[in-house]
Amino acid sequence: MPEPHLPQKLKTFDPKDPNPCAGCSNCCEYICLEIDRPTTVKDFDQIFWYVIHKDVWVYIDGENDWYLQVINPCEKLKDKRCTYYEHRPYICREYMPSDCLRYNTEVDEKYLFKNEEDLIEYLKKKRPAMFSKMSERLKLTS
Repeated sequence: MPEPHLPQKLKTFDPKDPNPCAGCSNCCEYICLEIDRPTTVKDFDQIFWYVIHKDVWVYIDGENDWYLQVINPCEKLKDKRCTYYEHRPYICREYMPSDCLRYNTEVDEKYLFKNEEDLIEYLKKKRPAMFSKMSERLKLTS
């Protein structure tokens, strides 16, 4: 599964546009769940386990909240259109197209871990004591 992606051409949000999502399905191509901020080796081992799975990322947002992101398109999506629109869940109804990266180029992630290398690099730079413990736990070299 490729990464969620936006249409090539970014737009300016127009609140009068009757279909601001035309040609974009980015928000329907993954799910995110807030997770507890890791504080222990066991917690970071759990994060490590997440990111060694295909199409599973973890990120820290601008408010230092941690999220698990699973890249897996909604089964109701067809040709970048929702085939379940009238019955879509509340979370879909609540989403504001103006928040989409198609219109808002500010990335909300402070740190994005797509794999174990990203996580290890973060620990090495930002959490050296935890990096040391994880290195011992994972028998890392360097």
